[in-house]
Amino acid sequence: MTAQSDNPPFTSLDHALTHYTNIFRTKNPKSYEAIQSASTSIPSGTSRGVLIHTPHPLVFRGGHGCYLTSLDGDEYLDFVSEYTAGMFGHSHPAIIEAIHTVTQQGFTLGGINSKESELAQLLVSRFPSIDAIRFCNSGTEANMLTLGVAVAYTGRKKILVFQNGYHGGTLTFGANTALNLPHEFIVANYNDIPDTQAKLTPDIAAILVEPMQAAGGMIPADYSFLRFLRDEATRRQAVLIFDEVVTSRLCYGGLQERYGIVPDMTTLGKHFGGGFSFGAFGGRREIMRLFEPGVEQSLFHTGTWNNNVFSMTAGVVAARLMSREALERANDLGDWLREGLCRIFADKCPDLQVVVSGIGSAVGVKFLGDKGDLIRELYYFYLLSEGVYMAHRGSFAVNLVHRQDHVDVVLALTERFCEGGTADVSVIPISELTRIGSIGLSNALTSLPNNYEADRPLHHRLSDIDETMKITGSDRNEEDDLIHRRNG
Repeated sequence: MTAQSDNPPFTSLDHALTHYTNIFRTKNPKSYEAIQSASTSIPSGTSRGVLIHTPHPLVFRGGHGCYLTSLDGDEYLDFVSEYTAGMFGHSHPAIIEAIHTVTQQGFTLGGINSKESELAQLLVSRFPSIDAIRFCNSGTEANMLTLGVAVAYTGRKKILVFQNGYHGGTLTFGANTALNLPHEFIVANYNDIPDTQAKLTPDIAAILVEPMQAAGGMIPADYSFLRFLRDEATRRQAVLIFDEVVTSRLCYGGLQERYGIVPDMTTLGKHFGGGFSFGAFGGRREIMRLFEPGVEQSLFHTGTWNNNVFSMTAGVVAARLMSREALERANDLGDWLREGLCRIFADKCPDLQVVVSGIGSAVGVKFLGDKGDLIRELYYFYLLSEGVYMAHRGSFAVNLVHRQDHVDVVLALTERFCEGGTADVSVIPISELTRIGSIGLSNALTSLPNNYEADRPLHHRLSDIDETMKITGSDRNEEDDLIHRRNG
């Protein structure tokens, strides 16, 4: 794209960012007014902290397919995908049809509905670790309940978690927060076996881990790390919990299926609600039987909307839509996006320090160095100015309605971003604006594991995980047998 000659080039990152935030302000006066109005009754204007950024977030009036329409009438190609939960795009016809049936038949029934057991059976048959399952209203709630189950089951109180792990608004370990549950947490470094080994104690009740840290930067777990956690949990008779609220979108049976490592319990949420509030937790029957009436020290779990007809009905459709083939296609597109971004950043901005991370359909982009946050803001507002909506924190989520041409739009815009060519202004290439040089990645990124090494891959094709499992058949026989029985 040829830049217009009557516009001066940007002289700094601040200059460029000011330009694109001004475009954002000019295009979105109704969003601004809506946020200002909402702020009179909702602190910050929204109940979702992740959406807040300066000068103000976008407000949307609707969406269709993989596009969103803002309150000001502009259309955006949606790669936020509701922070990985929007697996089906907007207004998916199969979900609309199912929900229409619910609205005609009644929905506040105050009792059991058949969709609850149908969804339960679909999920039990899908995940290697789940013999029995219960529903709740969010991934946060699922993780909260699972920790309570682990404490009750083991009679212990300490919970091992990991730095930068996110398991919901009351279980976040990237920074101290007064909203966290008051469990006895021990925080270890993710993917760091020596640090974790040093912090394990005999009185651990549970180990709670994401097979890929999602909000923490789309950082995949090392196979050896998860294998170590499995072995230590078994040895100490602790409950190993995989938070697959996000990662269950990456493989039909979650990353536990791909890694071949079966936890004791698994938590789910997001996409399995088909666009409605949803959470679930399940695991070994020996543990889940604590919910059976009459069992010694049985647990009473209830909630008005746990089995609400909307979530159960949409969940059944969602589980069927997320077939192996559909997930593989989304993962292929995610790989295409991730590898394209890597190539563009390497070719066009060789001195720019950026980590492209993730697995399959979940893609993270982290700009490094003392100007990293500034570049992230610039990239975000630049893409918005061109009609592409990515997560402000630096991630893309491919969903089932995205096509390759949608991904190619992001790649083409990223190439233009690096080259400095835009439709309305002459821009010095981003590599010239940054001038941050080449420094060790291990010194530049706080959201990566503390033991991160510059030559360590932070993204995988799913097939890469298989190649990293340099283990003998005897190491996996028991878990492989379980997986094959479930899938066979």
